[in-house]
Amino acid sequence: MLGNIFDVFSRRKRSDKEPLKPISETFRQRFVMLVKDFTDNSFYDVLRELHKKLSYLHGKSVLSPNAYQGIGIEDDVYNYILQCDDAHLLDSIEYLFQTQSFKRSGDECVFIKHINEFFAVDDLPYYLTDTVWEEVDTYFYGSPAKARQIREFPKIIRKDSDVLHNTAVEPALALLRKPDLLNANEEFMLALDEYRKGKYRDSVTKCCSALESTMKVICARNKYKFSDKDTAGVLLKTIITSSNLDSFWEQPIMLIATIRNRLSYSHGAGLDDKNVPEHVAKYSINAVASAILLLCDEAY
Repeated sequence: MLGNIFDVFSRRKRSDKEPLKPISETFRQRFVMLVKDFTDNSFYDVLRELHKKLSYLHGKSVLSPNAYQGIGIEDDVYNYILQCDDAHLLDSIEYLFQTQSFKRSGDECVFIKHINEFFAVDDLPYYLTDTVWEEVDTYFYGSPAKARQIREFPKIIRKDSDVLHNTAVEPALALLRKPDLLNANEEFMLALDEYRKGKYRDSVTKCCSALESTMKVICARNKYKFSDKDTAGVLLKTIITSSNLDSFWEQPIMLIATIRNRLSYSHGAGLDDKNVPEHVAKYSINAVASAILLLCDEAY
């Protein structure tokens, strides 16, 4: 019944050197107005479902501070959205996509686009990802059939640079929603999540895993000869020798794997205390996003 009730923004702990720009009351009001416009007659049903999820998250039946006696569920969650801390407001946005009433309301892609516009207008360092779908085998009246199910609900991630995000991370996330790249998508999302938590070594490891998974898919799609046990270096050589990708790309792309091998846990730290600073993890994320786009444009 509870599902992934605790897999929300505030529970994915972060480590920031500088405080983030606070979310304004204007943004909160815009969010509520957008929900109302999209859900129309289901607006209060959505509020009730949100209230239930947030109540379980916080472990209390009344959410808003200074709530008057006998406050209704709808008013309680509305006041909460206007008054809660920023992390819990972002929880509310993520929870919205898990409510049945909202799922019936219309095109969620348009809703996500508007939320990201609100983030951009207020110059907030956040980005709401799209839903990730996967195709599964099922039965329809006893006959084999195909169906789509949600693999990952929209999540809010940190956005540190508009230019890098718009030209690398966001396009890579869009590309990795292709059915055969969903494993790479999951690994890349984990890398982003570990980065946000301040677990930079783990982020670097997940980055390279996403790159390796992408290269394996490219090899499989093109029937290049490879093994599932091949390392990043072997996979990249296979793609270069089998496609039109110029050989001078080998060194810059392999730098991603070199960082992983030298600084992450992947091969054991031994006696060395391997410390990965934030800027190195940030480089790895953006470099992997760019490498995935390059490799897929050339050989996918």
